[in-house]
Amino acid sequence: VSTQSTWDIKVEMKRTSLLGNPLLQKRRVTMARKDVPTINEEDPDASPSARANQAEEETLTAEKLNEVIKRMLTRTNPQAAHNITVYSFKDSAFKRSDDVSQLIVHYSMTEDILKHDSEEANLQSSFWDLKNGEEDRKIKALNEGITYDKTEGVTQDIQAEQKKSLRNQFNFSDRAAVAYAKKIKMCGGRTMPPPPDKKNEEVTKADIFDCFLKLYEADQAKKVEEDKKGEKMEAIIEKKKAMQEDITHSPEMKKCLKIMERIMIQNYYLPIYSDYKYWADDPDSTHATVLPLWRMYYGKTLRKQVTSICWNPKYRDLFAAGYGSYDFQKNNTKGAICVFSLKNPSFPEYYFETASEAMCVKFHPQIPALLAVGLYNGTVMVFDIRIKGEKNNPIYQSTVRTKKHTDPVWEVRWNKKEAGRELSFYSISSDGRITRWTLMKNKLEPEDIIRLKMMPPPTLKGESRADLDEEMALSGYAGGMCFSFNKFNDHLFLVGTEEGRIHLCSIDYSGDYLKTYTGHYLAVYAVRWNTFHPDVFLSCSADWTIKLWRKTSETPLATFELSQSVSDIQWAPYSSTIFAAVCSNSMLYVYNLQKDKHTYICDQKIVKKMKPTHVAFNPFDPVLLTGEDKGGCSTFRLSGGLLSDQSFIMDPKGTEIKQKAEMETFLASLDKELYQTLLTTNLPVSYTHLTLPTSDLVQISVVAVSLKK
Repeated sequence: VSTQSTWDIKVEMKRTSLLGNPLLQKRRVTMARKDVPTINEEDPDASPSARANQAEEETLTAEKLNEVIKRMLTRTNPQAAHNITVYSFKDSAFKRSDDVSQLIVHYSMTEDILKHDSEEANLQSSFWDLKNGEEDRKIKALNEGITYDKTEGVTQDIQAEQKKSLRNQFNFSDRAAVAYAKKIKMCGGRTMPPPPDKKNEEVTKADIFDCFLKLYEADQAKKVEEDKKGEKMEAIIEKKKAMQEDITHSPEMKKCLKIMERIMIQNYYLPIYSDYKYWADDPDSTHATVLPLWRMYYGKTLRKQVTSICWNPKYRDLFAAGYGSYDFQKNNTKGAICVFSLKNPSFPEYYFETASEAMCVKFHPQIPALLAVGLYNGTVMVFDIRIKGEKNNPIYQSTVRTKKHTDPVWEVRWNKKEAGRELSFYSISSDGRITRWTLMKNKLEPEDIIRLKMMPPPTLKGESRADLDEEMALSGYAGGMCFSFNKFNDHLFLVGTEEGRIHLCSIDYSGDYLKTYTGHYLAVYAVRWNTFHPDVFLSCSADWTIKLWRKTSETPLATFELSQSVSDIQWAPYSSTIFAAVCSNSMLYVYNLQKDKHTYICDQKIVKKMKPTHVAFNPFDPVLLTGEDKGGCSTFRLSGGLLSDQSFIMDPKGTEIKQKAEMETFLASLDKELYQTLLTTNLPVSYTHLTLPTSDLVQISVVAVSLKK
């Protein structure tokens, strides 16, 4: 309100009915300023709006002005909603709620100050007094317990307080910390809705009916399949329950039957088991012998050839045999792998089938349950013989995607297990590749170590040799037949090829050969490093010869001629001078270079009208194993003359030193000059026919040269 002028407030009541309702009254309040004169109707200068407002005013009498209008106030809120609907869980339907809140809060404030004389202040002060008094009482009782700790005649109350006292009575601290809760942050995002796609198609009643029939038929077929599955599961459950209830099909009965079977077989083959354990001849005899024991075969593999044999490195009675065919003109058929035991010669312990012919098998030296296999179609796979099932599928297998070999895999060899690295093995094939396969989580990872290059004959020189080099470079790679890794140098290995050459290679250098040994004229079937000497190795070939080599010399130290193609050779695991060989004339030959360095000391006819394919020494017992082309495996007991003082029973380190010294003695005793002279004269004389003392060396060399002239 302004202070310069005063205002008069005039209340006018107009009793008129609005829409026939006499209760509604209109009040008009006019405010007039005293210093503003009243508009005269006859004033020509008055505005039209002022004249209209003055015309609307009604002059009230004194009675009307003094009349008191009574108005009643109620608790009803005119702005409150009267149609609130809530859901009733009792009636399971929406119902109208008559409970309407009529309260309106215009102003609210929370107080934190209390008056001294109020009831709330008295309650609060009594609470803190009680709490502080309790703490003072505890502190006082604790001090009394500390004070009277060492006094005599203490009361029971004080003893109770002493038990509650702390151990460290003179250094007490109380610490507390408050950890603030982490604030929760909400993060939200908004994305645009995917664009809608509208598809329109006109259909008829017939189309709708056909679609309904298809869905109905699919639903019925699904129900039938579920019923069949349910019936099968019920049948399997019933069968298992029957087997559990039936003791004849329980695992305990199976174990008992297996023990009983072995006992019966041992009783049946009791004479052979006695010979296997106790037989031995004179160890000083110059011509030793071998005693045939068992011939093991399986009915499903009689028409196949034994392509590989391998003893288990842990279980001395267990060996694996791979079955395939060396007759490559026949159609490729399925192969097989049998794992036999000397405890049960009549039936294999494990049997696996392969999609192609199995050409080589090898047990892992540290994990005896893993068996690596190479097939005729170039596939390599790994079996776990502990997994028994109907299909006996391999746990690893190479495919075209993992760059499998394109030609037959002739030999596989496991790599040593190293800590922190995956298992791996090597394979050699006729496609010229030597590949290392690493056992990853779900597949075999290949890595080519070296590709075998073809080499021209050493007799060619000049332009003809250069032309032949170009032709061989275009023709492809040399076919690998066998390989052997050095026991003392893991990175060195020998490779025998179809050309008759032997190459010394290294894993660390795959660009070229370290050295090439030339001496065979046909394919090299096997090459073997000596078990105890790091520089000596043997090789056999289809040219009817066995050659003894030294790593430092590219020409053989000794040649042993036989009357037939030599299929396989093997060094004895307990001697550095004993090795065995098998030929296609069904003969087994055993050499002991310490006793006779020119010829074999034992020959044995294996089986009539059957050709042996492979030979292997048992690493624990004096037993020799051979494979045949009719699906059988024969075992032989070595005599005392072939055991070399049974050095395998001695300490391994002492045995290694002794056997290496024996090989060095043999190498020193060779007539190297005489052998080189006969080799250069190219006379048709066999080295085994010249058994002469060293003093006649010069005379015999002159005779050889004169004969050539």
